Amino acid sequence: MAAELKTWDGSLDEEKGRRALLGAHLLPNRYNKVCTMGPGQALMWGISAKPINTLQFGPDCPEDSRHRVLITKTTPPVLLLELNAVATFNMMDADTSQDILYGMDAVLQLLKSPKTVNKPLAYVIQGSGPHFCPGGNPNPKLYPGHIALTVNQYAGYLPFIRCREIALPGICALHGSMVGGGVAYSLNNPVRFADSKASACFGNLSRGAVPGMVLSSNIPQALGLQGALDIYLTDSTYSTYACVKAGYLHGVQSSISGVKQEALKQARRLGQSPLGMRIVGIKPELDVERFGLEAWAIDLGARTEGVFRNVGGKSPKEREAEAKAQEAAKKAGEDDKPKQEDWNEWRRRQIQPKKRPKRRAKRPAG
Repeated sequence: MAAELKTWDGSLDEEKGRRALLGAHLLPNRYNKVCTMGPGQALMWGISAKPINTLQFGPDCPEDSRHRVLITKTTPPVLLLELNAVATFNMMDADTSQDILYGMDAVLQLLKSPKTVNKPLAYVIQGSGPHFCPGGNPNPKLYPGHIALTVNQYAGYLPFIRCREIALPGICALHGSMVGGGVAYSLNNPVRFADSKASACFGNLSRGAVPGMVLSSNIPQALGLQGALDIYLTDSTYSTYACVKAGYLHGVQSSISGVKQEALKQARRLGQSPLGMRIVGIKPELDVERFGLEAWAIDLGARTEGVFRNVGGKSPKEREAEAKAQEAAKKAGEDDKPKQEDWNEWRRRQIQPKKRPKRRAKRPAG
């Protein structure tokens, strides 16, 4: 039996005229790797590890999903992808990413079977609550069921760029405060609308973060190289007017409900137009290697305690005022505390003999 378990070296067995029992098809060490893997993909294999807690399948049943997938009963149908993590203002964390991944898998399966429902011809991405997406959650309260790979930004940002797999014309309806990840998520869509009170800020430099979701290539594509450098390096907050002038926004409405209705209206127009599918080509093919490198850089920054290092921080004036208040409180506390020198002086005064007043001589009664 041991003789039959030898590895085939490419020639026939002279004794029996056939190949050995375990040939090249069963021994992995006989394979040659013919594909190439970049640093971004190769380094991410070191993140996956044993489960942290228990397994988790889809969104929690008692609660609403943090990502809702809806199809309108209109002609043509429109796909609505809504961020629904109202408790965290739609901030990005591992739980929200898993729900979005769960919803996007359902969308892709739906598109593969158009006979089940009427196939949507456009999509709209929007958010519930007062903000569309203020970026990443610096202090997430995660549910059990995650592994080291699911809490990594590679798996965390992957669901947000899967809207490019739909291959349909789409519009992103923005509102509220958008910082970092919210801006990066919207730039993966060809058209963007916002309400008049919305604001956009990248905020990566001040928070010690690096671009994610292919933000490093989406900004120059949308705003040009000069505009991308100005917006990214200045780290300022921009109003809707500045975003329209820069080319980030394509339309502004007066209210949150108005911008959602306008996005749905324009999505229906794109779905009805025979030229609507050409809008898909506005966004170039996704650079997976760049996405992997960005995710690894974010993970490296988190491990070196550089990401979100100023969250909860105070301005220089506030720090100066706080230092003065602490110094004044310390000085007041020292004044109220009994000093040791006064106590010693009091003890010396107690030891010394008391001086009695001189008695006056009584005058004889006259």
